[in-house]
Order: sequence, then C-alpha cells, then structure tokens
Amino acid sequence: MRIRYFLFCILFFSSMSCSLGVQQAFWRPHPVDARSTEVAKLNAVEFPFIGSPMSLKYDCLILADIHFGNKRHPAWQKLFFASLKQYRETHSTPMLFCIILGDVAHHGFAAEYETVKAFEQRIAEENRLPAYGNIPMPVYNVVGNHDLYNSGWKLWQQTCYPHKSSYYFETKKLEWYFLDTASGTLGRPQFYNLKEKFRDSSKTKFIFTHYPLYSNGIVYFSLSNPRERAELISLFAQTHVKLYCSGHYHPGAYYDYAGFQEYTVKSFGSFGKYHILHVDESGEEPAFSIETISLL
Repeated sequence: MRIRYFLFCILFFSSMSCSLGVQQAFWRPHPVDARSTEVAKLNAVEFPFIGSPMSLKYDCLILADIHFGNKRHPAWQKLFFASLKQYRETHSTPMLFCIILGDVAHHGFAAEYETVKAFEQRIAEENRLPAYGNIPMPVYNVVGNHDLYNSGWKLWQQTCYPHKSSYYFETKKLEWYFLDTASGTLGRPQFYNLKEKFRDSSKTKFIFTHYPLYSNGIVYFSLSNPRERAELISLFAQTHVKLYCSGHYHPGAYYDYAGFQEYTVKSFGSFGKYHILHVDESGEEPAFSIETISLL
C-alpha cells in the first residue's frame, strides 16, 4: 500500500512539473509581495491621453485568458482580427485602448511570449488612433497565474505593456486600477498602498485584475484569502468603486454587490469571446456597459 502511495505521489508531481517546472511544483519565485508593492501611476508616455482632449464617450477592448501555448484551444487569431475590424468599421464610437486580463501564456515559456508579443503588437498597429496623432492603440496588461509558470514573471514583465503589474491612470471622471492577483492574493504591501490611493481620491473607480472576488462561489477560482476578499469588498463599497473586472474563471460570471458590479468575462482561448467596455463620462456620473462578442 505504501509503495502504491509513493508511486502515485511521484506520478502526480511529475505530471505537475511538466507544465510548471520541477522547482515550481513545490515553490515559485517572485511572490506577489516582491512583484507588486506599489500601485504606480502611469506617466504621459505610458498613458498617452494625458493632456489631450480625450473623448468622453469611448470603447475599450477587453480580452481574458488567451492561453497561447494551450494546444487544446482553437486558433482564434484570424477570426478575431477580422471580427474586430468589422466591429470598428460598423461602430462610430472610438476604441481607445485594449485591456488584457492575464493568462496570455499557458506555460510561461519563452516561445509563448514571442507569440504574445506579436499578437499584442498587431492589436496596437491595426487599431491606430488617427485623432491622437495616429499612435498605436495602447494595450494594457495584468498578470495571470499561468503567466508565472516556469519562472515566466520576467518574460511577462519584459513582454507585456506597460511592463509593470500594479498601476493606474486617470481619465476625466474615472480612475482605472490594474492590480496583481496572479498569486491568488494582492499581498499586504499592494493592498495597503491601494488603500492609501483610494483614501486620497473621490473619483469613480474601475478595477481590472486576474482573479475574481466571488466567481459564483467556487473557491479555486476566487481570491484565496477570505479576509482579504472581505476587506476589499468593504473598501470598494466606501471608495466609489463601480466595476471589478476579472478573468481566470473561463465560463464567466456576474455578481452585483449593490455598490459595485463584478464582471468575470468569458475566456478568449476557451470560448472565443472578446468584450467591449462602453464608457460614457459626459454625464454627472460616469456610466458603463460591457458587450460580449463571439467569434463563432
């Protein structure tokens, strides 16, 4: 019996290490407390709309869980770029930037990040912004748990704009926060810095990150620390957060907390979905809605 158990353990961890790397089957470097200690404000190069007469009604492209390197997923790229081109040609509202909610790579391998780089560059180049000097459309990333596999953190950091995992920027009536939950938690340094930022601002806030708060009550797909989750919900309710947008749970989910809404958007890789965030800052209070587009 002991021999069977021992063999089972060897097989289990061997299969695990095939995708994670042997060392990381037991331990992973670059924990969140080292990766993300401060929610940094982007400068005018990183967020090129600073100082520009930015449109008050605009769209944002959202993708989640692309998982380049997962051979079980269909190759959606050709359909995606054709669909996005058609969408832009038939809608007059400007699409100003793209947000990718983590898990761009499936195993964290260098070859996968080369594919990520080419994909994000194509999004940027094919959707240039004539009203803003014809600049490439910015693509903003948050890091996902799969992105860290096989010591993928450094490759993610080098590849994925704006090359930091915890940051924010401001538009006229909104603050947009991009948080690092790739380890299933914000960690204390990032959480405390976020509280400081929120305390100093009365603007409406949007949150973008990888892990859901709730995920239909499925523990594996939610933030791992119940206390942290409760603290975040309380903080958001008191500081004008209106949207918490995440990925990780591929089928997607929605939950209304009365004070704010949580959208876990459907996966690009698994389900061939992408999303358009419609934003209107022209009224007294900012308004938004999320539209889901299927590639099939």
